[in-house]
Amino acid sequence: MPSLITRKARARPCQRPKRSLGFTLIEILVALVILSIGLLGIAALQLRSVQNSQASFERSVATLQARDLVERMWAGICTLYEYDVDGNVIMIGDDPVIDEIGREQIQTAWETDHINTNTFADQGWDADLELPPTGTHVWTITIGWDPRNQRVEGERDVIVHRFMLPPPRDPFQNPNGGSSPRACPPRV
Repeated sequence: MPSLITRKARARPCQRPKRSLGFTLIEILVALVILSIGLLGIAALQLRSVQNSQASFERSVATLQARDLVERMWAGICTLYEYDVDGNVIMIGDDPVIDEIGREQIQTAWETDHINTNTFADQGWDADLELPPTGTHVWTITIGWDPRNQRVEGERDVIVHRFMLPPPRDPFQNPNGGSSPRACPPRV
């Protein structure tokens, strides 16, 4: 059987020691600079995310306020139009005459419940309910406010919501012929 010859390791007396296998201080500083730049970017993204979340919340509140006004308009549809003593809608051509008092009562009650509260007093919330243009039954609600995270001084956010109410009809006229019960109670 062949014999295995083993060599003994010899010491090399004049050789310099090998470079250490760790990191140098400069390498660590460069890594920290790169890491800090990345963390600053993440912090900026987080800040922007919070700002967008606030803007989304404000827009959602404005949309809910507009939908509430639409529901109030539907509930008070009988107070929106002028009726004669017989309970018929007063028309000018094909357009009904809108009762400004009824419309203002609905809008004032809505503003008292939403806009004039202290919840958003510091943001300058306001609203406008526009009458439908001649020949249409499309109403327009415009709600504006000063966003909490203004990017430009004096910037206002606005939401415009359009909705349609059915045209008033003769409360005694039945589409199938004959008379029908009164759609709205007569005013006295």
